Amino acid sequence: RMSPELKGTTNDDFTLNIDLAATILSAAGLDPLPSMMGRDMSALYIKGSLQAAAAAQSRRALLRNSTRKTSTLPDQRQYPAPASDGNGKYHSGSEHSWRTEFFYEHPMHSNPSYIPASEALVRKDYKYFYWPNFKYEQLFDMKNDPGEMNDLFNSTNPIHQQKLREMRKRFVELKMMAHSDMSIIL
Repeated sequence: RMSPELKGTTNDDFTLNIDLAATILSAAGLDPLPSMMGRDMSALYIKGSLQAAAAAQSRRALLRNSTRKTSTLPDQRQYPAPASDGNGKYHSGSEHSWRTEFFYEHPMHSNPSYIPASEALVRKDYKYFYWPNFKYEQLFDMKNDPGEMNDLFNSTNPIHQQKLREMRKRFVELKMMAHSDMSIIL
């Protein structure tokens, strides 16, 4: 249950639809399958936060092992290494921290002029988009342009060009991981 002091509060951590299944499984006392990339969102609102989630995972493992004749393997999923830019600031999370970036893709299922396919790397400070049907890229400064009105892709500012290179590199890293057979938590 949520502690009373947290009721009615909000936070701005990135939560994703891939986290829903892991959260529901955790509420049922089960661990996510190795192929699931999400994580238990209750870690963001249960007293003790991420440390409580790590302890809960350990308790579930102990319970499983004490009630079964054969022991199960611990969670084999791994967190990807932090991005090379930002001195560790940008990452998909760890056992004791929540994600500060995420990769997403929306494939085109019907008419590309209706809802074109899109892919992105999203962070609190910058967002990089790639539109595969049009081979078109965009970069937005989310701190100074939260409405995404000023595309920085063609900016000649060296800071924006460096950020574009960094975002492209990390975008490819996360996309390759998401499409791999790796057992990861994104």
